[in-house]
Amino acid sequence: MIEIEEMRQRFDKSPYAVHLGMSLVELSSGYAKVKLELKREFLNWENMIHGGVIATLLDQAFGCACNTLENIHVAVQMNIHFLAAAPVGETIYAESRVLHAGKRVGTSEMTVFDSQGKTIARATGTTVSMGARS
Repeated sequence: MIEIEEMRQRFDKSPYAVHLGMSLVELSSGYAKVKLELKREFLNWENMIHGGVIATLLDQAFGCACNTLENIHVAVQMNIHFLAAAPVGETIYAESRVLHAGKRVGTSEMTVFDSQGKTIARATGTTVSMGARS
């Protein structure tokens, strides 16, 4: 069985997570909550947080949650609905829950919300299993 604390350290030390400032808040089997403080560098040409930042946070939570399971899972599809904006300086959170983890295909749902609980984005994702961890 996968060791949650070992995975927590691996996720938090991944170069991309460190580069953006993402970190795990909670991690358990099939569940992850990740946070990110929105920086000025994340703004697009309209002075709004770039949607790619939101997608990245969703993907980080998605990957963390599904990779607490027995097999290695990789994303093959993610569908995002952007619902609201959040300002620079706000800390946002992404939660991911695995709904189904079969031998070959898995399904998860993800939500991004701000520090007041306002929903910023909702997403679903599909994974394929790459087999057992070595």
